[in-house]
Amino acid sequence: MEGIVGILGVIMLVLCLVGTIGYNGLRRKWAGIIGVGGSYVILLGIMLLVAVIGTLIKAITGQELGSGAGEIVGTVLIMLVCLGYMVLVIVGRCETTAQKVMLPLVACLIGAGFIWRLLLAIVAHVPMDSGKSDVSASALDSMPDVIYDTNNGRAVYRKQGTYGDHVDYYGPDGQTVTFYESDVKGANYKGFALS
Repeated sequence: MEGIVGILGVIMLVLCLVGTIGYNGLRRKWAGIIGVGGSYVILLGIMLLVAVIGTLIKAITGQELGSGAGEIVGTVLIMLVCLGYMVLVIVGRCETTAQKVMLPLVACLIGAGFIWRLLLAIVAHVPMDSGKSDVSASALDSMPDVIYDTNNGRAVYRKQGTYGDHVDYYGPDGQTVTFYESDVKGANYKGFALS
């Protein structure tokens, strides 16, 4: 049993090392699927699954379990909740088969690497990625300089500028049209056509 614990310790050390090194890339790539909190839930579920399997091996080989029935039942219940969350994420958020297969490993890497990356950020000022990309700002910045009113194709609205979470356009007769991040979808902006 000591050999198995040693192997699991080495696996956890490798997970922490790889997760710490690859943290920023993993957070960016998996931001829409799993966050740090969800990664910890999945990591806890997998660790408890390994612990339950170890307890079952001890019970089958006749070794002393070292824990009571209540503790074992509580461990199994928490494990089932955590693994159930993992299944929900796989079914609800993963779009490709590769994402579904890789999610448990990626969640373990993010969960195992987060605390070490946080310590490096505090002590050595190593940057941490939140996983959020500034897509909405770039979408607002990429809006064209001129748009046309779809009701009146001759009404021209000119971009005045991007101001944080919105873009202002001024049209004929001093009319103002404001577009917010939520308005930017596809090639049609709230009833206006692109130039």
